[in-house]
Amino acid sequence: MVRNPYDAVRDLVSEAQFSANVAATVEAWGGLLDEDAAGLLVAAQLGRDIVAYGRVAELQEGLEATLKVVVDEVVPVREFARQDGTRGRVANLLVHDDSGRCLIVLWDDDVVIPAKLGLRPGSALRVVDGFVRRTNFGLEVGRGRFGRLLPG
Repeated sequence: MVRNPYDAVRDLVSEAQFSANVAATVEAWGGLLDEDAAGLLVAAQLGRDIVAYGRVAELQEGLEATLKVVVDEVVPVREFARQDGTRGRVANLLVHDDSGRCLIVLWDDDVVIPAKLGLRPGSALRVVDGFVRRTNFGLEVGRGRFGRLLPG
């Protein structure tokens, strides 16, 4: 992980311009961001990712995971009946990185995410703050309440 966000963008912008952008971002957020958080946002706006990605082999049940993976398969949406009689939908993504493979499970309204992102085998995918749980099929990652799936 990059400790100083400027280190990730020094080839794109001068330190003075970066500092000015950080100050403008702090102001735009009404002082709700400190300079470190604003620096991360400025770096992201310049196209530099400053996220510490984990590896599939490091997944642990009950913890959040942030991964950069490649899609192996987009499993079609399935509909099913829940025990309470309501209908549900589920879609799976089989993904891998250089350390292993895992399953990303998308429930109900999230089943449209693969289509929205245009995912297909070979697509790069970032999972930010996904939730890891153990099932009969092994460890799987769900989007969870605060997680995101992003291209690339």
